[in-house]
Amino acid sequence: MKSLTSIGLICLSMFAYGQQTLDIAIIGTAHYFQEEYQSLQDFEAAQQYIIDFAPDLFCIEAIPTYDTLSIQEVFAGSIRKAAYLADTLSMLGLMPKSDGVPIMTASLSDSSQISDQSQQALLGAQYFLDFDFFNAYYKWDGLQPEDELGFLTQYASNLEHSEFRHIIFPAARELGVEQFYGIDYRQGEDLFLANNQKVLKKLLFRLKWKPLRTYLKIQKQYKKAEQEGYLIEYINGPVFLNAFSQLIDDLPAKLPKVEEAQQVKDYWLLRNQIMADRLIAAAQQQSARRVILAVGSAHVTPIQHFLVAKGHRVSTYGRYQSNTEN
Repeated sequence: MKSLTSIGLICLSMFAYGQQTLDIAIIGTAHYFQEEYQSLQDFEAAQQYIIDFAPDLFCIEAIPTYDTLSIQEVFAGSIRKAAYLADTLSMLGLMPKSDGVPIMTASLSDSSQISDQSQQALLGAQYFLDFDFFNAYYKWDGLQPEDELGFLTQYASNLEHSEFRHIIFPAARELGVEQFYGIDYRQGEDLFLANNQKVLKKLLFRLKWKPLRTYLKIQKQYKKAEQEGYLIEYINGPVFLNAFSQLIDDLPAKLPKVEEAQQVKDYWLLRNQIMADRLIAAAQQQSARRVILAVGSAHVTPIQHFLVAKGHRVSTYGRYQSNTEN
């Protein structure tokens, strides 16, 4: 009877948590910042927004390790690198294999045998072998190739022009974040990208068509914002977010005879809905109440919509900027 009561209390607790409202802050980012304009962007303001929010969970646009299908589809090259890394670490005696699976050695946690720098490097290696690539990059970021085990940096993607180097990692270090939680969904992306190309080709035959003009206008404004140093502000503002969302929404109606137009919209909405659901699930698993999400800016509006529909409180960097200016 006692055990049944305990189980009932646990279930009741889980149900009660499921009803809790999360406080979520979303900041939209670019995935690539051109080197010649990087110094013009206000990365510090974006970092400070994250720091001031003081989240207890940090979510990013990365595929969670349990979504093996997405990982296999998108990161085939990194998976091959992981196999090579496992062999390299095994040959060095740093990560011997058990039944073919690399495992950490006891020396990893023994500070008398291995430096802090090397511990950090090997922790990143463990993440990489688990296909948790961006947590691996986080651990490796800042390692120098000439340092002990610094050779591991060769396995990291080029972060120099990314939001991770300029916004996410610096803010996370300031907050003392140990781990990021990926929420992305990329299954079927190859078909999505192929459909995108087909739709764009259809647009090219209708140069006076409003959605095409909108698409070209977004590109032009994006380039201008980057060159003049307000790219982060622009991609988090209503002009960009509303125009992009409207463009996606209008595709099926404007191209009723193009099947791929509806498929593009359906996949886009599905991906963002799953991302919202995965954020909520991560918060539940980690007992988090305040969640920061750094994500490609095009995702801000649809993810916000799905989160608000589930009863959560959502603030955005764009709204924060607007309030600050006023």
